[in-house]
Amino acid sequence: MAKYNLVIFLFPYLLIFSSCGFKEPIFEVLDGNYSFLSGDYTGATISYIKALEKENHTEWIYYNIGNVYNALGETNPAIEKLVLATKGANRELIFRSHYNLGNTYFRLGKYKDAVFHFKTSLKAKQNDIDAKINLELAIEKMEKEETLENEILEKNEVKTKVKAKDLLDYTKQKESVIWKRLIEMDIEEQEDDW
Repeated sequence: MAKYNLVIFLFPYLLIFSSCGFKEPIFEVLDGNYSFLSGDYTGATISYIKALEKENHTEWIYYNIGNVYNALGETNPAIEKLVLATKGANRELIFRSHYNLGNTYFRLGKYKDAVFHFKTSLKAKQNDIDAKINLELAIEKMEKEETLENEILEKNEVKTKVKAKDLLDYTKQKESVIWKRLIEMDIEEQEDDW
């Protein structure tokens, strides 16, 4: 499954933001991106958290933090940060965030959630081949899982019916023995009365 990981989104904006002062998180994000690409996930996380303090482009920074958590295998925090990234207005960010959420849920075996996020990513970027392929794979896995669940339910239903029938037969047998003894006792009592 192809991945869209780190977004080095600030390079085209570097010249624009440089005139805005130090309110923009350019250097922190660049440092975080460098650390991420170097495999220094702790350094990347620290840089991105510093970038969040500037309170600009937070959705992009959450996206990057989500990718760091994914790289570390920290699935729940990764999902949390990627969901925060989906709140942005940028179509590319929405696409990438939902795409990575789809990949994350796919790895977890939550194919229904993966299908949802791949579909949502394709709404933002309709021609992405990787998202289409991953959607097809997730749908295929989801359908296989549903088929397997239905087969298991059917087998359990048959077992339940067999158990119920066996229990009913056993009960009938025990009751017939009891009734037979009661009848014999009643007959003996009647014979004693004569």
